[in-house]
Amino acid sequence: MTKLCLAVVVAATAFSGVALAAEKMEIACRVEYFKYCPSVVPGGGRIVACLNRYRSHIGNACKESMDAWVIDNKVRG
Repeated sequence: MTKLCLAVVVAATAFSGVALAAEKMEIACRVEYFKYCPSVVPGGGRIVACLNRYRSHIGNACKESMDAWVIDNKVRG
């Protein structure tokens, strides 16, 4: 039972990190998303892929949050 509880806590922590990175990216990239990628459906990294095509036009906060999201997703698998 203890192992199950630990597994649930670890999984929740991992998910919350990814969710936090996604939330930060959503806030930091909101203007860029609506300007460059309004028809892109969220999920599967499609928004990040779209925004990367316009990387030279987006703000530093958006770039940094996208980079953090990519790192979090690679680490979490």
